[in-house]
Amino acid sequence: MKDLIDSALEFSVAGSFSRIGYWTRSRLEGWEPPPGLAGRRILLTGGSSGVGLAAARMLNEAGARLVVTGRDRDKLETAVDALGEVGERPLPLVADSSDLDQVRAGFDRAVAHLGGLDVLINNAGALVDRYRTTPQGYEQTYAVHVLSSFVLTEQAVGVMGPEGRVLTVSSGGMYSQSLQTDMQAGEKDFDGVRAYAKAKRAQVALTQEWARRYPEGPFFAVMHPGWADTPGVRTSLPTFRRVTGPILRTPEQGADTLVWLVSARVPSGRFWLDRRERTVLRVPGTRHSDDVAAQLWDRVAADAAGLSV
Repeated sequence: MKDLIDSALEFSVAGSFSRIGYWTRSRLEGWEPPPGLAGRRILLTGGSSGVGLAAARMLNEAGARLVVTGRDRDKLETAVDALGEVGERPLPLVADSSDLDQVRAGFDRAVAHLGGLDVLINNAGALVDRYRTTPQGYEQTYAVHVLSSFVLTEQAVGVMGPEGRVLTVSSGGMYSQSLQTDMQAGEKDFDGVRAYAKAKRAQVALTQEWARRYPEGPFFAVMHPGWADTPGVRTSLPTFRRVTGPILRTPEQGADTLVWLVSARVPSGRFWLDRRERTVLRVPGTRHSDDVAAQLWDRVAADAAGLSV
């Protein structure tokens, strides 16, 4: 019966992505809080608000040692001060995820502080309304969601053992877009929502590709938090929030699967919502071949190495 209810929720989309889906599934399955994470060394990007901050709070309460990144120093310091009231105060690391130089330097500092790394959580993100480029010359959405995550994952694989974990926060918005190897729109035809959805689709495909290339580990997973009421949604999607406000998830509900994946014993390279693997395809015409995913990997790897600016 619970599988039938879960499938009905997933088919409805709104029932699945909203707090209705979280509330129903968590009671059907009898979810237990994640186990203690004492000593687990975690780097979490974009942790000063929203789902990232909720995840940081839950991980901190479970005993993990955290480095949390954010762009706004005051906002980040306020967040980690509050986290320090319920556990070890995380190291706040001010870094702009659109600047690959800051991303690399921040990773090195985080690993030095933690004495290694067990879990990388690629959570930093932004839905922008106009075309901007980064210090390295890339469109901002692509740089933040795809290039930054790729660079951090590449660095993490280099220092983690096979028991390490790389988790990436995507979005249900990715379902609307097919995978493309050329991720960057020009200024003239830029659409922030479309660019965001394309980048989130790329995160899913690249997670699958990482798992394919590293079958012996580390572990890779990508999830989406559903429709959560976060500062980003309030700022970037005010009409959506006005319509869906009563059924939006809390940031903690959105972060639940992310925290669960830190210790869950499940297959690598899959896409998750509410502690269950989900299809990566919902819309006709969005299927892609393995060749396209491999081509995207090569393109992103070249961009990350500064070979194709």
